[in-house]
Amino acid sequence: MELHEQRGPNQATTHFTDFIPVYVDDEEAIEEAIRRSLSEEAGSSSLQDSRFARTLSKEEITGIVKAHSERVVTTSYKPIYISRGNLWTTALRQFSRQRFAESTHMLYVTFASDEDITEDAEDLGGPRREFFRLLVKAIYKETGAFEESSNGFIPRLNITHVQNGLYRTIGQMMATIIVQGGEPPVLLSPLVVGFLLTGHFQFNVTPDDVADMELREALKKVDQAASKDELDQAIGYCESWQYQIEGLPNPVTMDNKDAFVKSAILFHVLIQRQSCYDQLVEGLKQYEVFSLLKEDPGIRVLLEMPQKCNDVTDDDVATLLKPVYSVLGSNKRPSEELMVVKFREFLHCVQEKEIGERLHARDLTEAEKEFIQTLTAGHILAFATGSSQVPATGFLPSPKLTFVHDETKHLPVSHTCSNELHIICCLSIVSIMFKWVNCDSQFLQVLVVKWAQGDRCMQC
Repeated sequence: MELHEQRGPNQATTHFTDFIPVYVDDEEAIEEAIRRSLSEEAGSSSLQDSRFARTLSKEEITGIVKAHSERVVTTSYKPIYISRGNLWTTALRQFSRQRFAESTHMLYVTFASDEDITEDAEDLGGPRREFFRLLVKAIYKETGAFEESSNGFIPRLNITHVQNGLYRTIGQMMATIIVQGGEPPVLLSPLVVGFLLTGHFQFNVTPDDVADMELREALKKVDQAASKDELDQAIGYCESWQYQIEGLPNPVTMDNKDAFVKSAILFHVLIQRQSCYDQLVEGLKQYEVFSLLKEDPGIRVLLEMPQKCNDVTDDDVATLLKPVYSVLGSNKRPSEELMVVKFREFLHCVQEKEIGERLHARDLTEAEKEFIQTLTAGHILAFATGSSQVPATGFLPSPKLTFVHDETKHLPVSHTCSNELHIICCLSIVSIMFKWVNCDSQFLQVLVVKWAQGDRCMQC
């Protein structure tokens, strides 16, 4: 495997290997790299952390990414056949094909059911957004390529994954998701994103950047030691790996314990996993996404775990789903306006976790009860559009809330390709559908049961 030979002009020059003089042997390499890295800290504070890049508004980010997408994504389609039950396996089979991965065409997603029956859904955007949403979860949860720290996910060093080029493939997947209208894969640790973009070793690190719990707690003990006795006891928890890393301060004293902690984090999170980062960068060059991130570090929020929760709220969903009313004066208009009021009350109940209270008198299965506890406004947005977050390129077309006046229907239907949520609005059943507001939650129960069962009544 050639993991380091193609750095290219986009990579910064201060990689781990760049710190190593040609005259040192392998045993001295890590020590020399850490020494030179630490010596640059005082003189390169402006490069330490791109987290201080200018903050972009959501509208600015959408505009930048949308313009970039229109330039790099070609108008033809490349088909991809996906099984929901084996999403990661089937996605990896396709992206592992070099011609498929390097093509700049728009994905055309076809889902297969468990019985291998093709779903009757033309991909005008909805199936693709749903695929991207599920793929992001699979990348971080199913591949074994990442592990979670308190600050976000970091690559897990896996020699088989490195040999197979999996991190490169994941980078290509992330680039595709960003430019083709998926919800951004915003789960990477800020430290990881900063290192990917700058190539510099980051110094404003903390033990929370470490994923391994035992190692993280050991470094915390060293970091928080207030006396020599406490420090000596804390260092005892590090003996299993301390002497395997050349260049760490030895012995560790109260004066150099901060350098010990920082160097240990530097090694375990960055240096040791350099090959993983190299492949991720190569993959992110697909669709010129890496260049886009380098040009404007404010775009890094498309990869980075946010410091505070930014999940969509009930107000976000209500604002995104614009009602398409009948004309003023129509006898349909009053029931439609009532429907919007009740729908927004439903969203508010979801946001405030009041669903259980509304359904206390109903018979629900354990699976349905569990689902109620996790139901969010993002589920409703995903039901309507296929995406639980606003994509980096925005929604096209704009989401809509439309009304169906049909006494024979009673379940909501989504058309994810056109980003439409159709809700039933018939005068004869309005009272049945919305009695849940008065503690007779029939309509709400229908929604919860259908979503918990995975029957989303989705059409496209």
